Amino acid sequence: MRLTLVPLLLSVLLSTINTATAASDSALPVWFPLKGVFSVNPDQITAETFGAATFKIARTGSDEYEEREFKGHHWATSLYPPGRPETWDKWNGEAAWQALKPQLERQGFKVVYLKQDPGNSVDATLAKEGGGGSTYLEVFVGNDPYSNSVAIVQAGASMLAVALQPPAAMPEAFGPKNNFPYLTPLPGAHLVTTDTYDGPLDVTGPSDSEPHFVGTGTIAKMYDGPPGVSNLEFASVYADAFGKAGWVVTDQNGNDGGGYVYAHYAKNGRDIWAKLSRESPVRWYITVADIGAGLRRLTSICKVNLYGVNFDFNKATLRPDSEPVLQQVLALFKQNPNFRTEIGGHTDNVGGSAYNMKLSQDRADAVKGWLLGHGVTASRIAAHGYGDTVPLMPNTSDANRATNRRVELKRPTCTAGR
Repeated sequence: MRLTLVPLLLSVLLSTINTATAASDSALPVWFPLKGVFSVNPDQITAETFGAATFKIARTGSDEYEEREFKGHHWATSLYPPGRPETWDKWNGEAAWQALKPQLERQGFKVVYLKQDPGNSVDATLAKEGGGGSTYLEVFVGNDPYSNSVAIVQAGASMLAVALQPPAAMPEAFGPKNNFPYLTPLPGAHLVTTDTYDGPLDVTGPSDSEPHFVGTGTIAKMYDGPPGVSNLEFASVYADAFGKAGWVVTDQNGNDGGGYVYAHYAKNGRDIWAKLSRESPVRWYITVADIGAGLRRLTSICKVNLYGVNFDFNKATLRPDSEPVLQQVLALFKQNPNFRTEIGGHTDNVGGSAYNMKLSQDRADAVKGWLLGHGVTASRIAAHGYGDTVPLMPNTSDANRATNRRVELKRPTCTAGR
């Protein structure tokens, strides 16, 4: 009884592909011939208002081909035989191709690549000009009823856009139910939740030789919608908007498995990092580390970790990319005439204890020296090196060691904790 139950359940499951197809054919372009040739599973259809796919195009007078990427309205899905799954053992991929090809040709499509493996499979690209642009279609059909697929791109530009206002000179007021004033969500998206986190934001990019952390805390806003936006469209739309608003995009990825943009704003007296990332086709996040806002917490808490103050490897030489963070520290002194702080230098456990103690002291002194050189009086600053004696994390990974390598600001009246 158990042996016959498995194929019965499989038949029932697979039949949902066909029973759902009639209501879901519109998820593919209406002109694509499905009736009597193929069926589809609606849960497997990719439909993006702006995506990309790569198509094989035959070289003239040659058996060779080149691959070209086209962007525009994009669909992709698996194709299955029509009818009930128990009849699929009679499926013939070449016969399906012979039924599909003339229907597409009557619509103006021309074959621009064709590879036939007689009795086994057909791999073809068809193209059509007109209707405001070009349409490319790649179809693969074989005798295995589970191996068939189609990808379509109607070439064109993205119609999605967002406009960002540059961050103001004075920090903006907003609450958990409000969007970031300088980071507009996609049209049709809605804010779901807002969360705050202690600790830095990881903005490690492809040019970083080690983990890159910034900030002393983050705010993350989760959004849902709109549907049909690809990773490519998400990343390219926001990268373009960031550039127009004066941000610097430090990393972006619009590929499958990507869908993120990192950007930095260091103008108008502000130092803000933003990470926009997708969790699913309809869920995504904006996470922000506002360096100045994090430092201002020192008026009510004991200490903050000052990530973003960077030094040359194994040296106490401040790197130029530390300037925006140091300017925020300088502003804290200017805005609060009675503000005093201890600058603490911390290292990971790589190297000897004595070496790390000296390195951390030299780095704390370097930050103090920068502030003295910008007008802060010596009586307001103390500098102390702690070496590797106060780790925040076990020194068991590159990320943990990067977390432990830090400059810390602490109010002198604090003795321990926060």
